[in-house]
Amino acid sequence: MAGIVGLTELQHTNGTSVMTIAATGDGNVKSEGGAATTSLRQGLVKAYIRYGQAAPSVLKSLNISSVTDSSTGVFVTIFTNAFDGSSYGASTSIQTSTHSHTSQLTGMTASQVGGRGYNSSTATDLTHGQIFAGELA
Repeated sequence: MAGIVGLTELQHTNGTSVMTIAATGDGNVKSEGGAATTSLRQGLVKAYIRYGQAAPSVLKSLNISSVTDSSTGVFVTIFTNAFDGSSYGASTSIQTSTHSHTSQLTGMTASQVGGRGYNSSTATDLTHGQIFAGELA
């Protein structure tokens, strides 16, 4: 049997508030110290990818539609569900089988982001991890 439970707050049995639910449906949790609150929707990772470029393949991903491998060290990641603009946060780390290298994110739009991997100033294929956070459209 399906049902709906309406509530505005979740509490531990000792009366300590764990989460409040706003009229908008946003769930807010208290910080570890209890002085601030964090929105669960805004605080979640919205997309990530681990991409093996040498033999192009998506190893793990969330909210990634495809990756286009343009040339050595250059690729574009396409999101399944777009962000609400190009001001989302992105973190990237790259490595080859033996070394870490520098990376650059390029062409950030709501629906895609490009990337380039370098060994010194030379473009290089890589195993690449990217994490994206922000608001989805």
